[in-house]
Amino acid sequence: MKRVITDEELRQTLLPYEDAVRLVTDSFAPLLAQDIALTDALDLVCAEDVISDVDVPGFTSSAMDGYAVRAVHVARATREAPMILHVTRDLPAGADSALPLERGSAATIMTGGPVPDGADAIVPWEDTDRGDERVAIYTNVARGAYIRPQGEDVKRGDEVASPGDVLGPVRLGVLASIGRTTVSAHPRPLVAVLSTGDELTPPGDPLSFAHVYDANTTLIGALVRRAGAHVVDSATTKDDPDAIAAWLHAAATKVDLIVTSGGASVGTRDWLRNALQREGELTMWRIAVKPGKPVAFGRIAGTPVLVLPGNPGSAFAGMHCFVVPAIRRMLGRRAAHRSKKARLKSRVAGSPTRTQLSRVQLDGKAAIPLPEQSSVVLSNLLEADGFAIVPPGGLDKGDTVRVELFET
Repeated sequence: MKRVITDEELRQTLLPYEDAVRLVTDSFAPLLAQDIALTDALDLVCAEDVISDVDVPGFTSSAMDGYAVRAVHVARATREAPMILHVTRDLPAGADSALPLERGSAATIMTGGPVPDGADAIVPWEDTDRGDERVAIYTNVARGAYIRPQGEDVKRGDEVASPGDVLGPVRLGVLASIGRTTVSAHPRPLVAVLSTGDELTPPGDPLSFAHVYDANTTLIGALVRRAGAHVVDSATTKDDPDAIAAWLHAAATKVDLIVTSGGASVGTRDWLRNALQREGELTMWRIAVKPGKPVAFGRIAGTPVLVLPGNPGSAFAGMHCFVVPAIRRMLGRRAAHRSKKARLKSRVAGSPTRTQLSRVQLDGKAAIPLPEQSSVVLSNLLEADGFAIVPPGGLDKGDTVRVELFET
């Protein structure tokens, strides 16, 4: 089936690049917070103030393997004239230390073991003869030596997380240390991915003449996961408007975002943008950017849809500029990419009317444009550190340019 191309769509005004980025990112907000198990919360964004209601540790403990003593009882101990103490207790980690230390005695204690009442110092193993019933102490120790006070790590009433904090491994560990099993956080967005095109062949299948292996499903899915979302549906369809519309409606019922590739431009078999107009709403189409001019944005049954071009290089650019920032917004994170200023090592002619996303390598403060910038080329992105954002008209050698860094 072929689509009728109209004069109106061919004359569609291009939306300035920065306006397009702002329009898309402003259309997304953090997903409603949920109580999420700590085991599933890595790299999510906290949505609550977490105040500890316990001390960590909740008791005074030993920092060394050795003997718990009163410092005054070993004040004169030397290797030549050791102090001999009776060993009356054994206090491994987890032991009950309710009974106080008897006067003039010692207790065997392990790292993390509870220091009994009456003891005020720890003598390490290496400064003793390691006796079981009687121990020879070879050195004096100061009060408080090798003792960890209650609440040394976290005190009751301490704030250990707040809204906006990224839940990295250490923060999750701290939450576990105060007894938490869940935390209120913005959940991972659920994303559906669709690649369209009569020419697409799944990797692993025999490749017919004039067909290409489908790289976009893998590429887009990987970038979605890298950004922090879950891919819950993934498919490839022919250039069939009814099949495309049916898939979009089905996906819209179960995800927070749909990402498609192919069918975005003005070809007679380009149905994606047309599907948004016919089946939902089209908010944006055709951007003054190179590559990625045909990117479209809209909704199906209220679910956001980002339509990317089919060329892999353009699909990558669309993911970088629009999809990844949208996912970050839903996660409650900062949408913008990390960037740095650099000086161009050579001129970038650019486009007369469009912002160019120029693939560059960074060498210190220099940005080196790569020789191949074609939208059909994916492999040389392996060598690139980011996109130099080149305004219409280009930039000369030595000009300062902002480079948005890849996180691939």
